[in-house]
Amino acid sequence: MSSRRDLAAIILAAGDGTRMLSRIPKVLHSLYGKPLIGHVLDAVRQAGIKRIVVVVGYRSDMVRSQLGPGVETVVQRTLKGTGHAVAQALPKFKNFHGDLVVLYGDTPLLTAQTVRGLIDARRKEKAPCALLTTQLKEPTGYGRIVRDQTGRIVRIVEEIDASQAERAIEEINVGSYCFQAKALKAALKMVKPAPNGEFYLTDTVATLVKSGAPIASAPTRSVGEFLGINTRADLARVQTIMRSRILERFMLRGVTIVDPYTTYVDGSAKIGQDTVIYPHTVIEKDVRIGRRCQLGPFCRIGEETRLGDGVTVGNFVEMTGCRVGAGAKIGGGARFLGPVLVKPGSVVEAGATLGGNGSHARG
Repeated sequence: MSSRRDLAAIILAAGDGTRMLSRIPKVLHSLYGKPLIGHVLDAVRQAGIKRIVVVVGYRSDMVRSQLGPGVETVVQRTLKGTGHAVAQALPKFKNFHGDLVVLYGDTPLLTAQTVRGLIDARRKEKAPCALLTTQLKEPTGYGRIVRDQTGRIVRIVEEIDASQAERAIEEINVGSYCFQAKALKAALKMVKPAPNGEFYLTDTVATLVKSGAPIASAPTRSVGEFLGINTRADLARVQTIMRSRILERFMLRGVTIVDPYTTYVDGSAKIGQDTVIYPHTVIEKDVRIGRRCQLGPFCRIGEETRLGDGVTVGNFVEMTGCRVGAGAKIGGGARFLGPVLVKPGSVVEAGATLGGNGSHARG
């Protein structure tokens, strides 16, 4: 891959998310402890992109406050389509001649590997644009990728405008792109408004095809990456997929999770090999768990807790911000009120309460 200075990203996050029925901007709804757009930013940075411009609109100050350092923003004051949104960001790239990755801020399942694949596809084909696609047996609601007999992409057709034959196409447009910056700037100038007055980014593809340029494509690489969030039901579906993805990562690293369907582990946790997690256990962010531990069932390991090697935590235990030494045993129903230090090898009796009124641990 070329120098990171040849890479930049535009993330579209101006919408109000009407169907979420919330005054919170859609991209700020929480998924696994961070806003939706936070997951997109993670994927972009892990793909090697340092310069990021986010197009904000609805409650822009609130969105800006959650983006963190190093992210530039521009405001789309009137929501006139995705093409118009990207156009608002282009003045930031007046002297930029590299690759511009364009993504939506509400696609939190997108991975860095897929973003890199999108960039590589454009460069390999020497195309002015590469777009992300996937195959769906039931593609209702998505724009279809129309190819000619040689397999060349000729246009993207939205479902509302598609013929019966086009609606039968199973390859869909995910809505993630990598453009050669110069080509994007030129194509956007040629885009005309749709009957509803909006300017669509997909129309740049047709413009580039008319100029004789090839359009590259890259596939999604994991389940559900194409899913955006429009409703709270969508959010729940995406959370289920993300939970499965996170738990699988821990299991592949040597952690036993007895019942993944009832277990929640934050992606920031660190868990040692041969630890066993029993059903209905919740492990929150910034938790560190050693090797050969046994947790649960029905226990909650709260933020910033540290468990040494060989710790046993019984059922219905709750703790947050605690330090538990190696080999300690925590009896069922124990509660930790505030930060507590449990020495190595100690035993906390079942039903005990630690913190506030003193320790119930015995060595």
